[in-house]
Amino acid sequence: MINLELSKNLIDSFNDDGFIILDKFIDLKYLDKLRSKFEPLFRGEFETGIEPDEWNWKFDKDNAYATRQICNAWKSDNLIREFVCHKLIGKCCSILMNWKGARLVQDNILWKPPSGETLGFHQDAAYDDWLIPQTMITCWMSLDNTSREMGTLEYIKGSHRWGLQPPKGEFHSPEDYKKELNIFAERNNKKIDVTYVEVPAGGVSFHHGNTWHGSGINTSKDNRRAIVSHCVPSDARFHPTNEGGTAKIYKKYKKQNSDILDDNYFPLMWEKK
Repeated sequence: MINLELSKNLIDSFNDDGFIILDKFIDLKYLDKLRSKFEPLFRGEFETGIEPDEWNWKFDKDNAYATRQICNAWKSDNLIREFVCHKLIGKCCSILMNWKGARLVQDNILWKPPSGETLGFHQDAAYDDWLIPQTMITCWMSLDNTSREMGTLEYIKGSHRWGLQPPKGEFHSPEDYKKELNIFAERNNKKIDVTYVEVPAGGVSFHHGNTWHGSGINTSKDNRRAIVSHCVPSDARFHPTNEGGTAKIYKKYKKQNSDILDDNYFPLMWEKK
């Protein structure tokens, strides 16, 4: 299904830049199958009968040009689950972050149509202050050829070393999608060095949870679709008091008198034995 062997050079690049970008990851024979899942999911057709945790765009109801997002489609579709929960992703994430193991905290199904709008620059880990430790790594798998013209993902090189800022500004379709990045960089005397994730269909990128990233408008005539795994350490726990980030959605899975992340809701992907 997927294939990747992390070399020392890739690990060093991740540590230096806060991300790595690779042209080959998903076995190409799965691409059409994965792409065929998108329209049914966004129409509310869930193979397992279980709704995802977040469903931010619906046909005939929402802005046709918004970037479409579903969170935790792994609960709704078995093939999506096979990919976003794959043990190789968990192993790669653990190696890159120097963790003993990794579990899925959230997935994304992302669909940016032609003229699809922006996603504001942000840091993924900033939304998870309801976890201890507050850290994350993201595996972004492209199902289409990507380019700057298509509003592909943009990374700010080295920004994983800038620390975390609480989430600010608009996330979906902001007019100035770099506003919060520019404000932060100016206030903290940081240099903005943009890298665009331009890969063939089946390519991948991994980025640190502190890495600033966002995406512009899709000015092409093509769809840009991706599936995403957001991973946290296998031994991550619920924060006893913090209710920020996406806590209002995911803290409902917290058991009484326990801070453990239940495998049924936060699947363990890989752990060193």
